[in-house]
Amino acid sequence: MALSRHHASITRPLNVQEIVEQAQDFDFSPSRDLRAWLRAARMLLTEAAICEQDGNLQMAYLYLYRHAELIIGKIPTHPDVKNPKCKADLNSARKVVHKNLVKLEQWKPRITQQYQRYSKAMEHRNAEKQRIYDEHRHARFSEDLGRRPSLPNVEAYQDPAEALDASENRDLAVDLARHELRRRDINRQTTRQAGVSPGTVASRRQGLVMDPEEPCQVTDQPVPEPDGISEGIREAGSYLYQREQQYRQSRTHDSADQQRFQYPTVPAKEGTMQWNSAPLQPRNSQIPHDLPPTIPAKDGSHDAAPPVPAKHTEQTASSAPPKNQASKVTFKPNAFTEGGVPLRTVFLPPTLRTTFLNLAHANTLRNLETCGILCGTVISNALFISHLVIPDQQSTSDTCDTTEEGDNELFDFCDGNDLLVCGWIHTHPSQSCFLSSRDLHTSSGYQVMLPEAIAIVCAPRSNPDWGIFRLTDPPGLPAVLNCQQKGLFHPHSETNLYTDALRPGHVIEGPGLKFQTVDLRKA
Repeated sequence: MALSRHHASITRPLNVQEIVEQAQDFDFSPSRDLRAWLRAARMLLTEAAICEQDGNLQMAYLYLYRHAELIIGKIPTHPDVKNPKCKADLNSARKVVHKNLVKLEQWKPRITQQYQRYSKAMEHRNAEKQRIYDEHRHARFSEDLGRRPSLPNVEAYQDPAEALDASENRDLAVDLARHELRRRDINRQTTRQAGVSPGTVASRRQGLVMDPEEPCQVTDQPVPEPDGISEGIREAGSYLYQREQQYRQSRTHDSADQQRFQYPTVPAKEGTMQWNSAPLQPRNSQIPHDLPPTIPAKDGSHDAAPPVPAKHTEQTASSAPPKNQASKVTFKPNAFTEGGVPLRTVFLPPTLRTTFLNLAHANTLRNLETCGILCGTVISNALFISHLVIPDQQSTSDTCDTTEEGDNELFDFCDGNDLLVCGWIHTHPSQSCFLSSRDLHTSSGYQVMLPEAIAIVCAPRSNPDWGIFRLTDPPGLPAVLNCQQKGLFHPHSETNLYTDALRPGHVIEGPGLKFQTVDLRKA
């Protein structure tokens, strides 16, 4: 199962123990490149940041706890853990865990309170239902047949978020996404105008970015810097275990006893701030698609956000959702993995494929593959693809690989703009529409970071000429992750390695959903 495995159908508050159990539920393969696992860890932090910003502390807690499990529990078993090239990244990741342990403890009382309030509300709701049933039953045998039982105060016992079917509410989803993305962009611009540095914003909002030289604290006393990576991981792991045991013991005490943990209060406003990292300047071009651009245009002619076309204003002005409308709606998953794990819905802009084919046209004429990365964000428990990023790459007629520098630029861009890597898109200039063995290995790297990640294949000379796929899980994802074959193209003994993600699947095309294109190629 992928690293970001989770129960996406969460529509009720969970208690801390339930969240911890889900956070620990992922598989780790030591055969996977250590750098890929470190990137997966960064994706978990991004997911946690988005959830925290939206006020979804239980999912933020899940991702931060899973990040800690990966860094202190799984990565030490990787054969490349002592590679000097990874030492700096591992030390930084360990320090992030130390700081996030404090944050997890701060969130526990709030998560517990949410769970208790929901449980009490459900008890009242069930009691009201029983009362109404009893009154109706009594009325049938009562001489006063005209009397009707009073109705309960339903609003007081409503679920914290209305669960909707994504396929039946595409227009609402697109409308929510448009308003939420605009709100987040305004927050980013406001932060930038306030002169707050990117590092300060990131550390305040998430507690995830630290100066490598800054001493890390998890108690009232400074934590000494260990001599080696393994010692630091053991130390952090021991702390995590001890704190979890303290929490489990505290569950048997009354609420007054639990107040012995006194932590600094997290400022409320900082939970809604955006990272203010200076966006990466694209080398060649930027194609805005109605969203306020976060990257300056190359010629400087679009310094200000473009006005929203009148037709969109007319359509949405009267029905514009309140600022917190997205937090009141959650989209239920429409698809599940072969192992029964729910997959969040992915909303895909219908015009993205055409835009990508236009960018790839020159390469296609020369029989060269082109690839792009699908980036997006989480809104109301659904993924919305908002960016098409073309990284620096090297291509042949059958392969397309990002360069090492292009890979770093891509993840820096995603980190700076709070974007998740939701999959990839690439062309088959002269082949049919399928996933080759090499494509399967590429896709497994994205799905191990995000189980909903997809692969779009465009084959202009084939019929069908495009498709949207994901690896099956099982058998596809674990089989590919554990594959030891080294050849460029090689057969796999397993069958049913991938499946259509669109018909049926967890991908839905959202008419009206806009996106940005960022081209980072150097030539």
